[in-house]
Amino acid sequence: MKTLVLKKEDVTEIISILNQGGIVALPTDTVYGLAMKAGHLEAIGKLAKVKNRPESKPFILMVSAKNQISEYASLKRRDQKLIKRWMPGAMTFIFNKKNAINGDGNPTVAIRMPDDPWLINIIRKTGPLYVPGANLSGEKVALTTDEVLHMFDGNIDAVVDGVCGETKSTIIDATGGKLVLVREGPIGLKEVETSVSEGGKMKIALAADHGGYVHKELLKQKLIEWGYEVEDFGTQGEQSVDYSDYVYPAAKAVSEGRADKGIIFCGTGIGASITANKVNGIRCALVNDVTVAEVTRLHNDSNVLAMGGRVISEDTMLKIASVWLSTPFSEDARHQRRISKIAEIEKAEDK
Repeated sequence: MKTLVLKKEDVTEIISILNQGGIVALPTDTVYGLAMKAGHLEAIGKLAKVKNRPESKPFILMVSAKNQISEYASLKRRDQKLIKRWMPGAMTFIFNKKNAINGDGNPTVAIRMPDDPWLINIIRKTGPLYVPGANLSGEKVALTTDEVLHMFDGNIDAVVDGVCGETKSTIIDATGGKLVLVREGPIGLKEVETSVSEGGKMKIALAADHGGYVHKELLKQKLIEWGYEVEDFGTQGEQSVDYSDYVYPAAKAVSEGRADKGIIFCGTGIGASITANKVNGIRCALVNDVTVAEVTRLHNDSNVLAMGGRVISEDTMLKIASVWLSTPFSEDARHQRRISKIAEIEKAEDK
């Protein structure tokens, strides 16, 4: 194979090669990358062979618009804040995958939107591209056309002559509750963590049956006063209803990332908590006192709080909710290990 040296003006030829499943080294706003059309059946294997690295190691997927990301990734509200704040730019986030991409069996997807109008235009015309760094596994990433040719001449279809940056993008794993720095880059982890807290109000999903309706209504008013966004899933009166009809949609909203946390009620809180814990990804704690409210956030990273409208006073309910919402997960290794084991049990039961 002869590796062509193209210019940025050769857009039609670049797009043609990519659409036919070829590999083109492209200058980006960070470093040179090896681009191949993501939907091509041979993409993963071909790129892995050229780079001499395992196919199981995921490649960065580049998109041309923020709204494309939700096609490939299962996004929580936090993830949407991250995308809004840090894309486009030298930032790659690893998300849980939503839909399969041909040839890629990984459960996660690493996504970046470049801050380069020329490259954005290419991706608009080809569709999302896999663009790992232009380097052999373990070697320094190429910054010039000559460096690309030194490593890949005869093994890729083309290299586009141009100027790129000199710094790899920051890579952050956002698949879990805690953001994890995978690769250092120009944007620090602390900056990203801060942007989440500053990126908008936390959204709380509320639900109750008739036994918890009064508590729910009082808490809803307080949550708004405290600066939270609230979605009320009902019920809207004190007539007898079944708690599962209201609790399940609220818990589902938390599970799917449409709400950050949930607070649910029934007469005792028992039925509501049982219902919520049937939903994948929910860690619902039934709480009757302030101490337990704090512990279940510190130790269990509970994402739904259940309380009994006929068991605790309004004053106690408000104190529990306030402490639960303001207490962060401790992130201690032993607690994270136990939460991970719960998730594994959940996966096993789904089979």
